[in-house]
Amino acid sequence: MALNLSNIKKAYFDKLFLVQNDTTATATTTSVSSNNSTPPSKIKPRVLLLDKYTTPIISMCYTQSELLANNIILIELLQNYHDLSSMKHLDCIIYIKPCQESVNDLRQELHNPHYGQYKLFLNNCIHKNQLESIAEADEYEVITKVIEIFQDYQIVNDNLYLVDTISSKQDVNPVLSESEKLISLLLALKKNPIIRYESNSIDLKRLSSELLYQINSNSNNNLFDDLNRYSDSPPLLLLLDRKNDPITPLITPWTYQSMIHEFLTIEKNIVHMTSDESSTNSNNSGNKNSQIIVSDENDPFYKESMYLNYGDLTDKFQKYVEKYKSETKQSSIDNLKTTNLSELKKILTKFPEFKKFSTNVLTHLNLISEIDKQITIQDLWDIGELQQAIACGLDNQQNLKERVLLVLNNTTNSNKRVSTINKIKLILLYSYRYNTPNDVSLFLQKLNDPTLTQPLPSSSQIQLIKRFKTLFGSNSIIDQQKLQNQNQNQGLTNIFANKKIDLNNLFNRNNPSHTVSDNIYLQYTPRLNEILAGLINPQPQSHQDGSLGLATLVPDKVKQQYGVHASDESVQDIIIYIKGGVTYEESRLIYELSESNKRINLIIGGDGILNSEMWLQKLYSMVTKFSDEPGHSHRASEDSHINRQTQLRDIL
Repeated sequence: MALNLSNIKKAYFDKLFLVQNDTTATATTTSVSSNNSTPPSKIKPRVLLLDKYTTPIISMCYTQSELLANNIILIELLQNYHDLSSMKHLDCIIYIKPCQESVNDLRQELHNPHYGQYKLFLNNCIHKNQLESIAEADEYEVITKVIEIFQDYQIVNDNLYLVDTISSKQDVNPVLSESEKLISLLLALKKNPIIRYESNSIDLKRLSSELLYQINSNSNNNLFDDLNRYSDSPPLLLLLDRKNDPITPLITPWTYQSMIHEFLTIEKNIVHMTSDESSTNSNNSGNKNSQIIVSDENDPFYKESMYLNYGDLTDKFQKYVEKYKSETKQSSIDNLKTTNLSELKKILTKFPEFKKFSTNVLTHLNLISEIDKQITIQDLWDIGELQQAIACGLDNQQNLKERVLLVLNNTTNSNKRVSTINKIKLILLYSYRYNTPNDVSLFLQKLNDPTLTQPLPSSSQIQLIKRFKTLFGSNSIIDQQKLQNQNQNQGLTNIFANKKIDLNNLFNRNNPSHTVSDNIYLQYTPRLNEILAGLINPQPQSHQDGSLGLATLVPDKVKQQYGVHASDESVQDIIIYIKGGVTYEESRLIYELSESNKRINLIIGGDGILNSEMWLQKLYSMVTKFSDEPGHSHRASEDSHINRQTQLRDIL
C-alpha cells in the first residue's frame, strides 16, 4: 500500500460529508465507497461545527466549493456556542479534536443544542472518561453517531504533512501531544512501524519512548493489530532533529514551491501578496493585499511545476502562456460572428474555462515575477552560487574565504550591496564547514563596519555567528564523514575556480552537455539524503546504526509478527518526521527518491515548514536561551569546549 496522503484526505472527506445508506457507525479509517452514499442533491442542508484545531485541517484539505457541493451551507466555531443561532431544521456535523478544551465546549452546546441531529467526528482517539462526559451532557439525545477518524495533522502535499504546534489550554506535556498527533498519522496510514531516532537528541529520545508506549498501549485496544498484515517488511518511522542539520534551511532554494516559500512565505497553502508584489495584476491595483492559493490539488500547472528548477520553470511558464494565447485567440470575439450555431455554442461554453485559465496564468505570472524580482534585488545569482560552493566544498578554503570577503566588502562583480541577512547566512555556512575562528572574527569585523553593512547586525545575530560552530558543528557522524570526504576530494572538485559561468545554460536540461548534477545551484543535497541511502541500502545492522547515528525501538506487535530481528529487515515504507521543522526542498528530495525507486514509499513531515527567515529566528531564540542560562555567560577556557558542547546539546 503506497503512502499517499491524498488518498487519506479523500477517504475522510467521504466519511465526514457523504451520507451513508447504512446507518451503522463504526470507528474505522476505511474509505467509504461513494456507491453506498446518498446523492448530494437529496441531502438536506447541514451545518459544520469545528474547533480551532480542526479548522486549519479542513481549510487545507477541502475547498468551500467541495463543502457546498455536499450541502454544507454554514461553518461555525464550537467555541462560539453562546453566540450560535438556533436552527433546529438543520442537522449538524461536529468535527473536533478530543482534547478537554473542545470536549467542554461540546458539553455546553449539548446542554442547549442549536440544531436538530448531531454527528460527532473526532480527529484522534478519545478517552473513555471523555466519552462518558459527552454522553452525560447529551440529555436531549441529539447525537446520532460518534466516529473516530485519524486526522490530527495537516496535509500539505501528497508526500508532505504538518504537525501543528497549536497547544491546548490543558496541555501540560507537549511531548504527549506531539506523540498523539503522530499516532493519528500512523493509524490513518495503517502502519505499525519500527521507530528509529537520532540517538544524540534528547527531545527525540523522549518522543520515541512516548510513541512506543502509546503504540503498545493502543495495541491492547486492537488499534494497531494487524496493521502490517499485507507488508512483507515492517514500516519505519524515522525521527530526525533539525538541530542535526542546521544548514539545509539556510541555503537559498531554486525550485518553484521552495522559492515561493522562501521569498513570499506559504502559510496553510496561502500566499499573501501586497499590492506592489501583485502589481502585474491590473484587476488588483486597488487592493492593498491579495491572497493566492497554491495547491497541487486544484492547479495542474502548479502540480506539474512545483519541483522544477527556476530555469525549467520559466520555460514551462512561457509555453503555458503561449497555449493560453493560442486557445483564447481561437475563441476571440471575431470568432463569435460565425453563423454555425453549434460552433457558437461550443465557444460560449468555453468562456468560464478560459476565465479560469486566465486567472491561473495571472496568478503564476505574479508569483514568478516576484521570485525574479527577489533574485535580482538580492543578487542571488552570485550569492546562491557561493552558498553552494561553500556547502559542497566546490572550491578550496582560501578561495572561498576571499569570495566571502568580496561580498562583505561589497566588491563583487555585480557591485551590489548584499543584504545583512545574506551576509550572515554566508558566514554561518562558512563557519559550519571550516573550523577557523580567525576567519570568523575577520568576517565579524567587516560585518560590524557601518560603511559596509546596513543595517548593522543585531546582538542576537552576532552571538549566533560566534556560537554557531559550538552549537551545531559536526553534531552527527554523517556530517563528520561528509565533511571529511569533501575535504579529501577538494582538489578534484575544484573545477569551478576561475571559470566564467554561463547563467543562460545553467538550468537547460535539454542541453546534452548538461545533466542535473551540472547545475551549480542544485549541487547541495540535504543531509536526509545520506540517511535514507543508508536505510534503503542497509549495511549489517551493527554497522548501520553506528554509521547513521540512529537508535531503534521495536513495538511488541512488530516483534510478534516479524521476530526479534525485525529491525534487520529491508525497508519499503518510510515515514519521516523532522522535529524543529521540515523544508520544501526535503519534500522535493522525497518526491524524487520515490519517483526513481518505485519499490520505496516515502512521506515526510515536521512541526513546521521552514524558510531561511523562520529558521534564523529559531536560531536567535536558541542562542538567547543559552545566553540566559546561569553559568554559561563567561567561558574562556579552551579545555572546556567539549563539556560546553555537551551541555549545549542537553539544553537544546
